[in-house]
Amino acid sequence: MSQDSKKTLGLAGAVAMVGLNITVVAFFVLWLSADSAAIGRMESESSIDPGQMLPNSELMWLAAHGSVLMVVVLDVLAVAWLVKTKSVPKHAASMELNAD
Repeated sequence: MSQDSKKTLGLAGAVAMVGLNITVVAFFVLWLSADSAAIGRMESESSIDPGQMLPNSELMWLAAHGSVLMVVVLDVLAVAWLVKTKSVPKHAASMELNAD
């Protein structure tokens, strides 16, 4: 693989990671505001009305928090991989490839 194609692939991967981060954070913020509004409607002064809650609120909570957690894990792994690949000297990397 040539250097230009590696750079292009790296740039495309970085853009995809940023897009994924933005999408997941947007989903989490939208869910959080909708859930807060639903809880506010449910807890009126006179009584509690469970019918005002979001449908499948427990599953939505799991999906929202799980997606944020997975994006954080993916970001940490991407940074660790980037640090590992940038810290390996060129001659050591070529020696590893030749050993296989």
